[in-house]
Formats: sequence, structure tokens, C-alpha cells
Amino acid sequence: MLTGTAQVARRGFFRWLMAAWLVAVTGVIAGAAETERDDTVNDAVLAEAYGYEDGGGYVWKNSTGSPRELVWQGEVVLRKQPEGTYCSGFTFAVMFEVARQRGLFDGKTVRELKMLQRRWYGAVDDKMTREVQSGIALQKLGIGKRILPADAKAGDFLQFWRTRSGHSVVFLSWLEEDGERVGIRYRSTQGATDGIGDHEERFKAHGGHVDPQRCYFARLDEAQK
Repeated sequence: MLTGTAQVARRGFFRWLMAAWLVAVTGVIAGAAETERDDTVNDAVLAEAYGYEDGGGYVWKNSTGSPRELVWQGEVVLRKQPEGTYCSGFTFAVMFEVARQRGLFDGKTVRELKMLQRRWYGAVDDKMTREVQSGIALQKLGIGKRILPADAKAGDFLQFWRTRSGHSVVFLSWLEEDGERVGIRYRSTQGATDGIGDHEERFKAHGGHVDPQRCYFARLDEAQK
């Protein structure tokens, strides 16, 4: 039989052991929660972009281009394209859902988001906005910024121009040969993939049509919330 002193000591030891266990478990839970939150906004963009199945058709004329209906504060900002998609609608839908889920639209009005959409599509009078599109659209709403090509990474948005046309995409990587950048890999929707899919194109100096001087990168920026 333990003495009173020994019993007190044993109870004290078990209390200490339980406290230590709780601290350890709490730390593990906190660490797991931190890991769950440790995804970047670019990771979220890529996850959203790959949440859509490949294909589905490419429809440009008389089309919103969007693969889903986009709603804010109970009002439709952009209608879903009934059949097929096209590039600006796809990238706008990806950006819209990520921004909404991560609170970047908090405090914004429906009118502001509709203006965001027009700038994203280049459907405005301002010549610079028509050229840059997504980067200026994000900047003006205060939820993103333009990125230099040297700093571009997967999950950035990219508006680029070819000899005769442009394209709005989610950037994946550079195409490189012998250490030189010769083109881009991206995810968007285009005729070449019959709708949504990964694709690549080369710069004009390397047998393609993309103008490397007219590649405009943009990134959602949670620091601006």
C-alpha cells in the first residue's frame, strides 16, 4: 500500500503526464491545421483549373465562355455558357471561384465584379486594359498584381498575344530547349483541345506564333485584402 505522500506524488505524476500528452496532441492538431492552410493562392488556382474535366467544346462567338454560373451577393455576375467554353470565360471562372472562396471579394459590390469581368475580357475603351486584361483587372479591384515574366510561376494568369490573336490562360511552365525559353505550357480552353485542356505554344523566333513581348502575367494577392 502506498503512503499518503506516495499517492500524492503518483497523482502529481499522472497529472503532469496528462498535461504533457495534451500539449503534444494540441501541437499535432495545430500543425495539421497549419499544413491545411499552407496552400498558396496559386495552388488554389491550379486545383480549381484542374477541377474541370477536359474537353466540352470550344465556343467563342456569342458566348460568355464560362463553364459555370458565377454569383455574388445573390446576383449573377456572369452566366454559364450553355454549351462549350472559351478562354476568357474559363480563366475568369477559375479566378472568380478562388477569389470568392478565399475572401478576396469581401466588401466588393456586384457592380465592381461586373467591371472586373469586362476588364478581364478586354471589353473596355482603355487601350492598355484591352492589351493587358487580367493583370489590370485584378490591380484595379485591389485583389491582385501584375507579375514580371521572370517571376512567373505555375498558377499565375497569363494574357498573351499571337501574330493575329490573343489567349487567356492559366500558366503552367515555360517550354525550354538547351536552357532557352522557347514557349509556354498552359491550361485553358481552345480549339486545339476541343475545349478545356493543357496545351503548349512556341514563340515566334522558335517556330510558333506567340509574341514574347506581349505576355502579361498576373497573380491574385491575398496580402491586399
